Amino acid sequence: GNFYALIKPFDGLTFRSSIGGYYFNFNNRDYNYRYLGDSEPQASFSFSEGSTYGYSYTFTNTLTYEKLFADKHKLKVLLGQEAIEGTNTPVAAPRGRRLQGSGINPFSTDLDFVTLSAVQSPVVQSFIFKGANFSSLFGQVQYNYDERYYLSAVVRRDGSSVFGANNRYGTFPAFSGAWRIIGESFMDNQNFFQDLKVRAGWGQMGNSNNVDPANQFSLAASDLGNTFYPIGGQNSGADEGFATSRIGNPDAKWETSTTTNVGFDATILDNHVDIEFDWWKRDTEDLLFRVPLAGVTGNFAQPPSSHVGSMFILGVDLRFVWYGNFTEDFSFDFAINNTFLKNEVVEFAPGIEFLDGVSYRGITPTRNQVGKPLSSFFGYDVIGYFADAADVASSPAQDGAGVGRFKYRDVNGDGAITPDDRTYLGDPIANYSGGATIDLKYKDLRMEMFWNWSTGLEVFNQSKWFRDFFGTFEGSAKGIAAFNSWTPELGNSAAAPIWESASNLSTSGASNSWYVEDGSYARLQRLAFTYSFSQLVDNSNTLSKFDVGVSANNIATITGYSGLDPVVGGDADVRFGIDVGNYPVTPSYLINVNIGL
Repeated sequence: GNFYALIKPFDGLTFRSSIGGYYFNFNNRDYNYRYLGDSEPQASFSFSEGSTYGYSYTFTNTLTYEKLFADKHKLKVLLGQEAIEGTNTPVAAPRGRRLQGSGINPFSTDLDFVTLSAVQSPVVQSFIFKGANFSSLFGQVQYNYDERYYLSAVVRRDGSSVFGANNRYGTFPAFSGAWRIIGESFMDNQNFFQDLKVRAGWGQMGNSNNVDPANQFSLAASDLGNTFYPIGGQNSGADEGFATSRIGNPDAKWETSTTTNVGFDATILDNHVDIEFDWWKRDTEDLLFRVPLAGVTGNFAQPPSSHVGSMFILGVDLRFVWYGNFTEDFSFDFAINNTFLKNEVVEFAPGIEFLDGVSYRGITPTRNQVGKPLSSFFGYDVIGYFADAADVASSPAQDGAGVGRFKYRDVNGDGAITPDDRTYLGDPIANYSGGATIDLKYKDLRMEMFWNWSTGLEVFNQSKWFRDFFGTFEGSAKGIAAFNSWTPELGNSAAAPIWESASNLSTSGASNSWYVEDGSYARLQRLAFTYSFSQLVDNSNTLSKFDVGVSANNIATITGYSGLDPVVGGDADVRFGIDVGNYPVTPSYLINVNIGL
C-alpha cells in the first residue's frame, strides 16, 4: 500500500509526503522426491516445512517550488529526503525472519499427516534477513529560458547500511543542458526541421546492489565438515567448534559510475518523422567484486566484496519514429530503436591480474581481464576430435587425449596442451541490439506488433554438459545426443565427443569453445489486435468506450542457438551469459474487454 499527503501553502510551493511498502507472510510444506534418474542409489527422500515473514517500506518527503519570471524565466527547485528499510536487492532479501525444518523418510506421503516429529534426522534452522537500508538527501534545480535554453543540476547524498561507518555515504552530482535550436530566429525561414534540440549531460551514480548486507562484518560459524573434532578421542563423539565463515571489509564504499552523454532530438518531414540520437560513455570506478581466496590458504570463509578496478561501457542509441497515413482511414506508426555497445575492463587493483568467475560442475567459464569485455568466456579452443590413435600420437601432448575426444589448439606452440593454452572464446555483450514497433490502424481495427533482437554476442551453453556426455549422470536419459556423438564416419562433423564413460580434460572436465555458441536472435515479442465498437458507443447514452482485443506475447524466436533460449541472464560479473538450462520463454495469450460507462 501507499499513503501520501499533498500540501500547497501558497502558489508555486508544494510539499508532498508519502509512505508505502509491503508485508508478506507465508508457510510451506513440501517433499523432495526420491530421484530415480541416475544409476546412483537414492535411499531416502525428504520432507520440509517452514514459515517466513518480512516487510519493506519507503518514506519520502519532497518540497517543490516553481515560478515563472517575466514570462520567459521558468525556475523549478526540488529538495527531498528518502528513507528505505528492507530493500530487496540481488544479494539481500527484505527485512524479516524464516523458520525452516527438514528431515528424511517421513512415514507418509500425505502432507496433511506429516510433521517434523514424524521424520528421521530432523534439522531445524532459523534465519534473519536484515535487508539493505538506505537514507538519502537530494536536490534539483531546473531552469528554462524562453523554451530555448535548459539547464539542470542534481546532487544526491546517499547512505547505505551495507557499508561500514567509514564509507557509508556518497555524494553524486549530475548536470545537463539543452538548446532548442528551432526556437531561434535564424530557423524561421527553413521548413526542413519542425523541431530541433541538442543536449549534453554529465553525472555520477552510486551502486551497492551487489554488496551483501553482512559484507562489513567478520563472522564465525559452526560446520560439521570443518569445525567438528573428537577432542576426547574417536569414541568420544565429535565436539563442535567455530571458524571464520566470512571475512569482513569495513572499508568498502560505493561503486561509482560516471556517465557523459551528448545527443539531439529532431522532427522532420512535416512532423512525420522523429529522430533521437545519443552518444554516451559510462566509466565505472571502484568495482565491487568478491575476490576468491587462494586454495592454499586452507580458509573456507566467504571473501568480502572489495574494490578491484574499473571498466567502461560505450554506447550509441538511435531511434526513428515515422507517423503517416496510407489512406484517410488507414494510419500507421513505425518506430525502431538501435543500440550499439562496447564494453571493456580498464584496470585492476595492484596485485590482481585477472578475476575468474564462479565454477560450476568443475568448469570455470568466465574470466575478467584488462582489455576484455566483462564476463568474457575463457578456456581451450577446440579444433576438432582425435580421429585415430595416430592422430593422438602426432598431436601435442594433452591430458586424457583419446580417439573421439576433444582436440585442443596449442595456443603458445610449446608442443603440449597446458593451462597456458587457454584463450578468450567470446563474450555475452551484444554489439548491437534493437527493437521495432509497428502500429497499424484501419478504421476501428488496430494492430500492434513488437520485435526485438540482438547480434554480436555469444552464449556459454553449459546445458550441453548435462545433455551430451554419457559420463555425467550415468543412467540418465540423454535424448538424441548419443546418435550425434563422434563416430569415425561423422568425424569432426559430430555434435559431441565419443559416447563413453570418462571425465577428464579432453571430455567434460574443462571449459572450451565447444560450449560457446552464437547467441544472436530476433523475437516477435508481442502481437495484438483491438476492435473499437465506435458506432455502438456513438448510439449509446451510457457507453463511453467499448473495445475488445486479443494479444499474444513471446510468440516466436528466430535463432541458431541450440539451447532452450538465447536470452540468458545471470550475475553481470561472474555468471552473465551462461546457460545451465534456464527455463525458456513461453507464449502467453490475453483476451481483454474494455468498457467505459
